[in-house]
Amino acid sequence: MVADAHPNAIPRHRLPVAWFDTLSTGTGSAEITQYLWKTERSRRLLLISTLLDTAEEDPDRLLGPLPAAGSVRGILTAAQAAAPEAFDDLMLYPQVGSWAAYALRRHRGGASSDLPLWVDFGGIHALGLAAAARAGLTWSTTVPVRDGCVMLPAAGMARLSADVTTVEASTTGGVIRLIDGECEVVIEPWRQMDTDEWWCLRRVRVGDGPTLTVWLDDLDPFRDLADPVPPARLDGQAFARWCALLEDAWSLLCRDHPDEAAAMADGVVSLVPLAPVPGWDTRSASNGEAFGSVMVSEPPDALTLAVALVHEYQHIGLGGLMHLLRLAGEDDGSLYYAPWRDDPRPLHGLLQGVYAFFGIANFWRRHRRTVSGPLAALADLEFAYARTQTIEAARIVRGAAALTDQGGRFVDGLLARLLTWSDETVPAEVTRLAGINADSHRAGWRLRHLHIDERQVAALATAWTAGGTPPSAGPARIVPHPDIRWHQRIPALTRLRAQGKRLPETTDPQGWHVLSAAENALVAGDLAASEAAYNKAVASAEPGPDDELRAWVGLALAGGAGRHAGTARALRERPELVRAVHARIGGGTDPLDIAAWLAPALGPPG
Repeated sequence: MVADAHPNAIPRHRLPVAWFDTLSTGTGSAEITQYLWKTERSRRLLLISTLLDTAEEDPDRLLGPLPAAGSVRGILTAAQAAAPEAFDDLMLYPQVGSWAAYALRRHRGGASSDLPLWVDFGGIHALGLAAAARAGLTWSTTVPVRDGCVMLPAAGMARLSADVTTVEASTTGGVIRLIDGECEVVIEPWRQMDTDEWWCLRRVRVGDGPTLTVWLDDLDPFRDLADPVPPARLDGQAFARWCALLEDAWSLLCRDHPDEAAAMADGVVSLVPLAPVPGWDTRSASNGEAFGSVMVSEPPDALTLAVALVHEYQHIGLGGLMHLLRLAGEDDGSLYYAPWRDDPRPLHGLLQGVYAFFGIANFWRRHRRTVSGPLAALADLEFAYARTQTIEAARIVRGAAALTDQGGRFVDGLLARLLTWSDETVPAEVTRLAGINADSHRAGWRLRHLHIDERQVAALATAWTAGGTPPSAGPARIVPHPDIRWHQRIPALTRLRAQGKRLPETTDPQGWHVLSAAENALVAGDLAASEAAYNKAVASAEPGPDDELRAWVGLALAGGAGRHAGTARALRERPELVRAVHARIGGGTDPLDIAAWLAPALGPPG
């Protein structure tokens, strides 16, 4: 922290230019991580102070039957003076930030719940109780009960009667007592031991140098992204699996990615197991108000967990930077294409994605040098794909009008380093497969989210029917599809092909034989066969279902094989336009003929 020159000025955090430039190359260091923790400490204390101030302004509504906020302010001040390190450790627990931000969001109308508002604001009493216990102070209060439970941050969860809404609480000498009528729950938070009434928050330590120590948080109501969630206690076997996965993932990172591991060692303090979602692969996420927390569903192996840790730590680091500097202006409602997302993204989200996928590309860039055979081919594919995705998205961000000067400098640094990787070779077949992945995702995104003005479609259809030349094609506008995800088979096929494995049979019970055959032919490199099959699939599809979308995606990639270049260009650059005009004309018209006819309306190649 560097103070302003004026003796009465409030000290301000100032990020050294060299550190900004380091972060703008997609990397970090242990020193930068520690600095970000200091800045997050200031942010967290301001957040808690705002929560206390707000509660004092309207105590009847925001604290209800609970004691006044002033008593909490007093015990927090005393705990900070008595045990400053323990106090900071508690205040910086990621879920404390999530809870405080959620309570304020509810107060301001940004979230809703069936519970009284004082249940959320009353978390200040649980925080004060935990702080007093850590400092060894004596204090008593009343804490709210949420669904029969009381969560003590960075400690654990007491399980009480579902009928009570508050319990009396006290602490002396580090021991906490919760009194529910005639029942008393005695808690010694430093003991990692469960009882019938108490689940401790379990801590896991892996590695020798550097060491990663995390809370494996399956309890805190505010461990997820948005609204509170119930506890999801891992049984002994599940907990052991997570410990083994983390041990192996951290070993891999320390061995093959030592710089990333050194930066991450102090930057990740909470690991939250997410519930699996049918149809999704391993999910991971992070929360800007929960600095240091990584959420991830149980992965199939340590490699997948290592990638998720790198991915989310990139989000954490950039989130800390964006709390200090404005890289982009206020959200103006503009949406952009993100090559790794099926839905359109605002600029801030796209910038976060660029930074995260930079880390993923860099991970595979290094990992591919440590493996051989099919695993090396797969790592080559992941690197080539992530590199293509990130460069494309970084260029989109760089062209956004809302990017600030600092944001422009930041993205320029990322792009400069990304482009140095363009010289790193991968096998030609892998390059082709990565291109198929990138092109198919982009085409699918355009087909789902880009809307052509009906008057333009009608004018084009009229010109076609009259045998005239097409009028100039104007831009489409983004209209987000209501479904976030759509079925994609091609990525799985390209991964099989890269590893030299046999593609699955084309009797797809979820779709048409002809569509599966088209996808297999495309991935195998037979453009003529895939074009014919995709064209047949488009002709027989009903508008709307994923199969129809998959057929148009494939035609966008394979269409034009052996034909005039304009046909392929129209399908690749404007598949949504070809599809809209084809639907308007109807009558079994060949979509390839429409694409060839539309090509002059696109203007000169850009």
